[in-house]
Amino acid sequence: MTLDEGNYRSFPGIVRLVRRSGGKALDRLYVRISEHPVTRALLPTAESRERASRAQLAHWETLFSGRFDAAAIKRSAHIGEVHARVGLTPNFYVGGYALTLEELIGSAFAAHRVAQMAAPGLRGVIATLVKTALLDMEAALGAYFHAEEKERSQAIQRLGAALSAMAVGNFQADLAGMPAAYNQITEDFHAMRRDISRIIVHMTEAAESIDLGAHEISAAAHDQAERTERQAASLARTADVMKNVAQAVETTAQSAQTVDQTVSDVDERAREGGAIVRDAMVAMDKIKASSEEIAKIIEVIEGIAFQTNLLALNAGVEAARAGDAGKGFAVVASEVRALAHRTAESAKSIKDLISKSSQDVGEGVELVAKSGAALETIIERVETATTQTREIAANAAEQTESLRRVSKEIADMDTDTQQNAAMAEETNAAARGLSDQATRLSTLVARFRLERRDKRRGEGDWAGKGSSDAKSGEGEVEPQRLSA
Repeated sequence: MTLDEGNYRSFPGIVRLVRRSGGKALDRLYVRISEHPVTRALLPTAESRERASRAQLAHWETLFSGRFDAAAIKRSAHIGEVHARVGLTPNFYVGGYALTLEELIGSAFAAHRVAQMAAPGLRGVIATLVKTALLDMEAALGAYFHAEEKERSQAIQRLGAALSAMAVGNFQADLAGMPAAYNQITEDFHAMRRDISRIIVHMTEAAESIDLGAHEISAAAHDQAERTERQAASLARTADVMKNVAQAVETTAQSAQTVDQTVSDVDERAREGGAIVRDAMVAMDKIKASSEEIAKIIEVIEGIAFQTNLLALNAGVEAARAGDAGKGFAVVASEVRALAHRTAESAKSIKDLISKSSQDVGEGVELVAKSGAALETIIERVETATTQTREIAANAAEQTESLRRVSKEIADMDTDTQQNAAMAEETNAAARGLSDQATRLSTLVARFRLERRDKRRGEGDWAGKGSSDAKSGEGEVEPQRLSA
């Protein structure tokens, strides 16, 4: 779309229209600009809006004062570049043009009614005004979109370079110099970079901690395995010793039972001996009593022999007195006397023997009594020994059973210790594997270049904070037209 000579012939009238009504149209436009939060942020003061209004009015006067050539296109393009730089989107630019054209076209119709301008002339002025405005907007918007495309390309290049750096482990990449329109992307990227850096740092620290802990666990497990092996060996030796002790105690218990049986037999035999001794004492008492009776009989016999001897003496005396008549009687008396004498001697010998026998019997009775007392003492001692032997046998049996239980428990402990040793070795192997994994993780993480750790730590908690620091978009207003 281009302007022809007919359009250019309408320029002087349009310039007069702009000078007459342009200020009013721009005043109306900048009132709307001051009311809208986005445009008000771009032109916050009355002075800034006044400067912009004068520049816009001068642009319009210049636009309709000469041909729409390369210089004019360059001026319009510069306006579009400024809009792109400050962030004024096309909808506000087009809306502003709409308000201005509305005011200028209304003024043109009002002048037509006052000046009785011919309709074709009014149509040509309005057509030229609109056509030129559209060409101006085309140049400005083309420059705007070109600048925006250039900024977008630069932003994509910077973002791509930063992401490529991150892909090879460089998390120090920055998006400095990004266009203002991409501030949110810049903030989000930096937040993401900080969060990933914090995660990697914590992964590094966790890997180091895991590696250290794994080494400590491995060392502890190794020490435990060695101690468990030594303990297992000690328990095995203890189990063997306890087994031997248990066998020895069991043998002792069996011997104690044998001794108990033997002592019981001895006790029984001692009791039998005691009964025999008591019977012997009774028999000795009877013998002693019989000896005493015999002694009494011997005394009677001695008395009879003495009397017989006296009678024989008297008979001899009487026979002597009788002379020859008494010789035979004297011979008898002599024989009787000799018999009485032998009887007395025999009685005396028997008495001596009986006395000796009584004395021997008395000594025998005394010895038997002592033997009985000794046997009673022996029986009491044997009973005591029997009781003690039975207690020893019972205690030995209990000790044997206790030692069997202890031996079983030691065997169970030995089994548990062997299992603990195996578990300690497994734990040691697992700790070594964990240490190897942590080392590999540290090697993988070590290739990343991160921000200084103290700086990262100063930024606070890493868990999701970077994302929350980014702008939430509050205060943003959806672009809309500045139309009436």
